Amino acid sequence: MRGRTVLQRLLPLLLAIGVVAGGARSISSAADRYPSRLIKLVVAFAPGGVADIMGRMIGQALQQKLGQTVIVENKPGGDGTIGMGEVVRAAPDGYTLLIGGFGGQIIPPLMKDDFPFDVRRDIVKIALTAEFANVVVVNRDLPINSAKELVAYAKARPGALNFGSSGRATSDRLAAELFMLETGTKMINVPYKGGGVALTDLRAGITQVMFPQLPAVIALATSGDVKALAVTGRYRLPQLPDVPTLSESLLPDFHVTSWNVVLAPRGLPEDIRKVLSDALIAAVKEPALQAKMRQLGIEPVGMASAETDVFFEQELKRWKAVIDTAGIKLER
Repeated sequence: MRGRTVLQRLLPLLLAIGVVAGGARSISSAADRYPSRLIKLVVAFAPGGVADIMGRMIGQALQQKLGQTVIVENKPGGDGTIGMGEVVRAAPDGYTLLIGGFGGQIIPPLMKDDFPFDVRRDIVKIALTAEFANVVVVNRDLPINSAKELVAYAKARPGALNFGSSGRATSDRLAAELFMLETGTKMINVPYKGGGVALTDLRAGITQVMFPQLPAVIALATSGDVKALAVTGRYRLPQLPDVPTLSESLLPDFHVTSWNVVLAPRGLPEDIRKVLSDALIAAVKEPALQAKMRQLGIEPVGMASAETDVFFEQELKRWKAVIDTAGIKLER
């Protein structure tokens, strides 16, 4: 009788342990099954720009490596904060990811006092996939054929030139601002909701100058639809071998390059983060994808999560010093 009483008393506890263990097994098996449904990759800028180009390449690569459908969804506006906000607020389950980078998660929070997110806390860095240089380009009808001529033309006409940018707080905007500060020139920024539309207006002559990332402008530059004057990185580009760097032609220490990173909401389980990171690194190592990237002016990287965390923090510190020294702040 006493044995039965003890057993009866222990039964609820035993059942509870069983439920907990079963729940743990269920959670574990759910992680093991990842991904089991469609993955959404958010691009926070309009179609046609570098973020969009990278988003579609990464989406295809992930789909092949994970064996699950990956769709790309453009959510432009708010200098990238609309798309980023959708990801930050999403469930941290690996099914909503963001194509981000230097122009989306480094520059805006450093330039905007009211930036709505904490890029150190609110997003998980999965893998850094690629990097690319910016190129100084002008409308082909502008009587300018070098960076030095651009400086002379702009100094003779302060404020007369408009430069397009893919947003108000983006890498092409910052590259142009630094160029003006270091050359003592003044041009007017015309921000767009993506690099594609900005380049369309550059070709039409609505703007005259732009500092776009190479992947967005390589076809226009090689065809002569726009004139490429200089590269913002340290080395010449194989895609534009005759175009000098700004550091060799005009500004010895000038260096601006951009990079791409895949991000997820805070709280992403570490095992899912590893699945995604491993898949991205494996994809970037594929010779076919590397050839496709380089053809578009993108240099493959493939940096794992832990290294990407360190790199991201270094970039935040480096560009905070640059922006603070230059006194660049985003107007409201």
